[in-house]
Amino acid sequence: MVTPDDPGRGPGADKRARRCPVSPPAGATAIGLRPWRRPSGRRLAAAVAAVLLGLAAVVAPRLAGPHPTPVYVALVTSHSGAGAVRGEEITRGIEFQLERINRDSGVSGHPVRLLKYDDGADPQVARRTAHRIVRDDRVALVIGNTTSPTALQAAPVYDAAGVPFITPTATADGITGSRWCFRTTYTNTYQASFIAAYAHHVLNARSATVLYATDAYGTSLKEGFRRSFSRVGRVHGLVALDNQDTGRRAQQLRRVLETVRADPDDGPVVLAMDHDLALTTLTHLRAHGVRAEAIGGDALSNAQFASALARSAQERSQRQSMTDRFYAASPQLADSLTGEGLEWVGAYRDRYGDVPSWKAMAAKTAIDLAVESLRRAGVHHPHVTAIKRTAVRDALASVDSPARAIRGWNKPVFFDHTRSMHRHVIIGRVQDGDIVSAPVQLTGYDQTDDIDVDEELATGRAIRFEDQVLARQQIVHTGVNVNQVTSLKTHEQTFKADFFLWLRYSGDDAAADVEFPALADQKFKLPKPARESTVNGITYRLYQIATTFSASLDFHDFPFDQQHLRITVQNRVLPSSRVIYVVDEPVLKQDRTTALQSGQDVALSIDGLPNWTVDDLHQYTDTVGSTARLGDPDLARSENGIHRAQYVADVTVARDVGPFLVKNLLPLLLSAAITYATLFFPRDPRYTSTRISLEATAMLSAAVLLTNVTGSLPDIGYSVALEWAYYAFMFLVGTCVFISLAGAWLVERDSVRSWNRLAHASRIYYPVFCLAVLLVYVVHFG
Repeated sequence: MVTPDDPGRGPGADKRARRCPVSPPAGATAIGLRPWRRPSGRRLAAAVAAVLLGLAAVVAPRLAGPHPTPVYVALVTSHSGAGAVRGEEITRGIEFQLERINRDSGVSGHPVRLLKYDDGADPQVARRTAHRIVRDDRVALVIGNTTSPTALQAAPVYDAAGVPFITPTATADGITGSRWCFRTTYTNTYQASFIAAYAHHVLNARSATVLYATDAYGTSLKEGFRRSFSRVGRVHGLVALDNQDTGRRAQQLRRVLETVRADPDDGPVVLAMDHDLALTTLTHLRAHGVRAEAIGGDALSNAQFASALARSAQERSQRQSMTDRFYAASPQLADSLTGEGLEWVGAYRDRYGDVPSWKAMAAKTAIDLAVESLRRAGVHHPHVTAIKRTAVRDALASVDSPARAIRGWNKPVFFDHTRSMHRHVIIGRVQDGDIVSAPVQLTGYDQTDDIDVDEELATGRAIRFEDQVLARQQIVHTGVNVNQVTSLKTHEQTFKADFFLWLRYSGDDAAADVEFPALADQKFKLPKPARESTVNGITYRLYQIATTFSASLDFHDFPFDQQHLRITVQNRVLPSSRVIYVVDEPVLKQDRTTALQSGQDVALSIDGLPNWTVDDLHQYTDTVGSTARLGDPDLARSENGIHRAQYVADVTVARDVGPFLVKNLLPLLLSAAITYATLFFPRDPRYTSTRISLEATAMLSAAVLLTNVTGSLPDIGYSVALEWAYYAFMFLVGTCVFISLAGAWLVERDSVRSWNRLAHASRIYYPVFCLAVLLVYVVHFG
């Protein structure tokens, strides 16, 4: 029976009594509150596990994503027979680049798969293989047939069936005669005219003897050289060598020797032939005392041929007799690449143990073009129609000018009117068993240049050959050997470096007139060479330099940042059209461990930075310039301003994150733990102000800690990675304040069940939020 004197009794009182068997704290009864009950650890763990499993159920499918259907490209190379080495180089170049492409979403999210075929370097096998491929409706595009004879047999089949075809290395002119066939190198006619120009204007030849193989490659290269060189000099003799008739080889070689010796001007010998025949022919000439310069086409511009020359018995018996006066034309040499290209070369070398040949690099370009054409044509299905193949072909054909080009390492990549790659010939020489850039090059101007031809020719900076104007360019083989990097000051953005710099070149000493554009020490002057010599017209200079450089530091990822400390060398007086600094061949071949050894003591590391770790050292060529001529009357309009050649040694350093985080995040973690503990305070309203006070203090402390942590950074106008963690914590604490206020509001309204639900949710929300932030950082920064 309820009486007026018993205010605790009434409807539901017995039920409330069962829920609250213990006496409430003083003051609680007056407003009808129930005491807080601690949830069991098992219930809390189960709730957290349920939330995490729910998140996993939602996020995992998104991370895994659907399994997109692949698109297919046929790859036809020679894995057996005489072309096995070339086939392996091309396969490696394509597979290595394709891994990167597929990691970067492939063709609009669809992975690219290769269908591999072996033509055995046999033209008839290549033709039969082409018939098999065109009947496979998976094939959207074909890359391959890496020799001229095999490509000439296969190309008509692809043309008749309407299947786009790209050859990375076959140079015979007739291959791209059809509208369905393309190549990522130049034609024999084009390279032959370049060889003729080089022989006349650089080697000062007035006559030349052409020795050629009677196959498609040799005859087209011979004819292209004869036609071009006859306009400026005399083709003294043409001698055919039959690759197949080895029985008459001795007779053929006698005729070769007689013809070469009969040249009264002792002009160069042009080797329009492949590897084995060229080695036999050149060995015969050198063994009989013929010292004339020899120059070959792209078939001889590879490490295998250079190594064969260096290891030959003739070279061992008479040092440099085979290698000293030999030249070869190449579409690309690794030492002339810029930073991005050399990064690819370094990664390739780390994978396969060798510097990639021009064939591997041309194959890389071929798969880049293939994927871009598939993307533009919208190929997203493993089975393609004739309409889609036509769209792929049209997409390839549209890459026909700088405006429509795809991005290349040094210059934009596009096809010329013959559907061959628009690129200039690089002349290489043998050094240490490899092909490197010759000391002097003839380089064409870009089509977009506004060339004052008369001024270029009058000053001797360029020569005219047929319909081309070619600039003379001095090549300086360059290298940096770092002794130590010290004293990185992030606030001042400077660092100190001690290193050796060497330059090796032929010709004008202006090539060695260098400066360091990023110097922080304005009083620095280039010291005298520590070592200097000139042998056979090649000048070598070695400098030891120790000074302070400015660094352009990027703190977006602070404190997980990697910084690039660049030592940049550039010519002080000559533009890039006159001199270029290329990476010396020993630098190209050195691995990461060797690169990080001190130049003064191999037992020491170049790392002299406290709180940082030196990760890597990359060296590459570059150019920098402005669009203004600055009033210099000596600059041709073709140079579009002052463009300087640069050489960059890029030291990559990473911050020691572990000690930094322990030192700077420990106070934040303690503050986070205290804030989380407030979520377990009782329901008693007396704790509300304490909770809010602690949470507000945590927020203010985070702001102070953030100021201290970022105090070592210069004045930057963006938020760094660590700031976002502090911002996330402040947001989290702000929600805790809101939860505390909401809980107080529920207490006032005697909403016990709602308060309990809010308390349980907040205790789950807090660690889940922290785990989510941690996951984001782990995923993004590893």
